[in-house]
Amino acid sequence: MCVSAGCMLVEKKKTDYITACTGDSVLLPCSCTDGHTKPESFTWKKHNTNRNSWDVISSESEQYRNRVQLGTAHSPGNLSLHISHLTEEDEGVYRCYFNQWKYKNIKLTIKGCVLEHNRETKHITAHTGDSVLLPCSCIDLLAKPESFTWKKYHPKRKTWDVISSESEQYRNRVQLGTAHAPGNLSLLISHLTDEDEGDYDCVHKEYEQLYIKLTCKEISTTEFTSIFDGKTSAKAPADASTTDSAKTLTDGNMRLLQGLLIS
Repeated sequence: MCVSAGCMLVEKKKTDYITACTGDSVLLPCSCTDGHTKPESFTWKKHNTNRNSWDVISSESEQYRNRVQLGTAHSPGNLSLHISHLTEEDEGVYRCYFNQWKYKNIKLTIKGCVLEHNRETKHITAHTGDSVLLPCSCIDLLAKPESFTWKKYHPKRKTWDVISSESEQYRNRVQLGTAHAPGNLSLLISHLTDEDEGDYDCVHKEYEQLYIKLTCKEISTTEFTSIFDGKTSAKAPADASTTDSAKTLTDGNMRLLQGLLIS
């Protein structure tokens, strides 16, 4: 006769350290030494630092609804917790809990979006009729921001208007970021017009913003002749804004443009 000794927790009272990015999914491992042994009961808890208590994790709670999954049906000894669509609020200490003698802790660190070049102002010059990339990204391109917005300053109303692909001014002319690099928040505007000139703001959080001053100009006769003749550039001195624009692209933002074109 085979008598089950019950679920013996793998690495009990040990603390694992796991790091994941916002928007991703993570698996918090916990299992019995015998994968076919089903424990009588177990609970996942998260430490509440404000109350210094342990809150039970439930798929019915507002915070975790449609985001958590416990174990697998074909392996009753697998007690792992799967959390999807991670947010910065998911960071903390988790406990796979049997009783006061049997538990395992996992410290989960969430890498959220931190805006690159925060609070800086960039100057970019482009020609009407062309396309331009307004660069904006998280330092970690794999970190997905919970929300972000592009705005343009309206000097007459003295307000910041949200840029939308549904608006008449930008319909079929703007593209935001890329699917394979969730931390790429860049704005691509095509078929530039004089009205596109102005001040833009990439807003991640209230205190994380990147400002871009876009200058749109008609292509000069000298530049047009150089392009027509097959020359690489016009023999005109570059102004300060053009230099800043070139520097912006060479400082690593070409990878953002390539990402937009590939997607």
